[in-house]
Order: sequence, then structure tokens, then C-alpha cells
Amino acid sequence: MDDAVTGSIEYAVEHLGTPLGLVLGHEKCGAVQAAVGGGEPKTHIQSLADAITPAVSEARKQPGDLVANPVAANVRLVVRQLRTSQPILAKATASGRVKIVGGVYDLDSGLVKMLPG
Repeated sequence: MDDAVTGSIEYAVEHLGTPLGLVLGHEKCGAVQAAVGGGEPKTHIQSLADAITPAVSEARKQPGDLVANPVAANVRLVVRQLRTSQPILAKATASGRVKIVGGVYDLDSGLVKMLPG
């Protein structure tokens, strides 16, 4: 999350009355694969991989797939960041004016698995 994205979401909540925000990850994510694999890609994807690194670190502690787990962990991380973002989103979330949720999109089936919390 950067300030421009957070600001866009704040605008949607504060000025447009948006009641729901969905943070959506997707399976087989190339940025997650880059973050898991390490290295220094010579493209802008490195900034995405750097942002996902905390989710990869969290997922390395869990059993299971080392690409699928960081996708879900990153979604949960971004949901937490948005829910606690001061001053607008934290206040709107606490008051129930907006709900911010997360899910993971399955590319093969087209289904979204909603994450708990």
C-alpha cells in the first residue's frame, strides 16, 4: 500500500460513501513468486516483491504452499493496514460505515475465497 492508493480508497469512503472495500489477491501471483524466489529483477516488479516480503516471511512459518500462503498473508496484511489507516479509514471502520474484507481469486475456477477476519 502506498499513499496514492490509500488516498484513493479514503476518497471513495469519505466522499462517495463507499460501504465496502475488497482487497483481492490471486493465485499464481508472479509478484509473490518473485518475492519467494528472491533475487533482484531488473524491472519495476522488484518494488512489488519488496512490498510482499513481509507476507512471505509470515508464510514461511506456516505449513503449505509457499506461493499460495503469501498471497493470503499479503491480503490479510493489506486489510489490516487499511482498517487501521489514520485518520479516515480507521474511524470509518470502527464506526461501521465501511467494511474492509479480503479474498483470493482462483484463476482456474473464477471463484473468490473470502478470508476470515
